[in-house]
Amino acid sequence: MTSNEMLATYETLSELSGSMLMAARQGEWDHLAALEQRCKGFVGSLMQATPVRLSEPEQRAKVAIIRTILQNDAQIRALTEPRLHELEERLGMMRTARRSAEAYGAQRV
Repeated sequence: MTSNEMLATYETLSELSGSMLMAARQGEWDHLAALEQRCKGFVGSLMQATPVRLSEPEQRAKVAIIRTILQNDAQIRALTEPRLHELEERLGMMRTARRSAEAYGAQRV
């Protein structure tokens, strides 16, 4: 991977993270999950790439892109964590209801 390809990959990740943030803001959870899967592919390619020496301007650009990605990620987490807690509560209530049904069902036999 060349330095240009690496920076282009980081730019793509930044754009995807922006799209993920928009999806989270709109409550489009399936779309958010699909975008997350696309991000994993790009991250995987970066992790498998041979390290590339970047010029100082390229390094500054990379750092700026990563900062944007991290800012988007923080906002996405702020939007998704309440939803995750809500889902965890619902799952807990479903488990409790199922256990109650099983317990009362066993007493009837």
